[in-house]
Amino acid sequence: MSDYQKTVVTACDHNYLWGAMLLGLSLRYYQIPCYYHVVGFNLPAMDVRILESIPDTKVIRITSDDPRSVCTQKPVAILSAQTQLIIWMDSDCVVTGDVDRYLIAPEGKFQIRFRDKSENSGVFRNFYKPGDAFGSIPKQVLDIWQRDLSDLSAPRIETNCQTNCFVLTREHIPFIEFWKEQMEKVIPLDTLGVYARNSIAYAMTDESVINSLFAFSSKAPETSTYMLDKDPQAYCAHFGLKPKPWQHWTLQALVHYDFIFDLLNWAKINKISLP
Repeated sequence: MSDYQKTVVTACDHNYLWGAMLLGLSLRYYQIPCYYHVVGFNLPAMDVRILESIPDTKVIRITSDDPRSVCTQKPVAILSAQTQLIIWMDSDCVVTGDVDRYLIAPEGKFQIRFRDKSENSGVFRNFYKPGDAFGSIPKQVLDIWQRDLSDLSAPRIETNCQTNCFVLTREHIPFIEFWKEQMEKVIPLDTLGVYARNSIAYAMTDESVINSLFAFSSKAPETSTYMLDKDPQAYCAHFGLKPKPWQHWTLQALVHYDFIFDLLNWAKINKISLP
């Protein structure tokens, strides 16, 4: 049995079976030394057998009637890991090379990517009011975050971080549990998708909540520079837009077309089940 020091975790329902499959295949194709955990919400038994045909993969089946997006359940997947290092990756991500040297938490810090000001301005384009600086987090958003947390008086971040991929240690588990608790408080049960379009402060659901913590919670850990987008030969690729590659190829995703089919052919050669 393998004895790895890190675990890559993700979560999916049946609609993202192909995504979780491709992520797991990419980890094994590049021989990343890690366990792979998939929290599967309402997954059929066949989906579980398919995913667990990937070596060192464990599916944690959860039956849930929570109507909110699987993205709000990221802490559940993270808490399933037992290793010192834990890496969350969305189930529409793949790794494009040997990223193992980047799966680190330098000095025990939380490795996560913060958007630049131009990207941040796109996230908040519908929420800016006169007086808000270009690329900033709008004041009305910050005011709600501060009110909901009742902790720090001034924000500690200037732009939002992304939650599609990040690296943490077991010392950060209390923070992850706090993130889960806060999501339960501020994301209503009638929030059905990844985006809460009627919410000012929590439009990006799980991402908005963790950013509120980095901004105004004294429990938030120090962060380190995100490393999984620096090496053009080995990075985490995120198919963040729809349609996904397993639904329909977009021009943006076509750059990864040959690679995805290399993964599928490799899986067949290695007797791994495919959907």
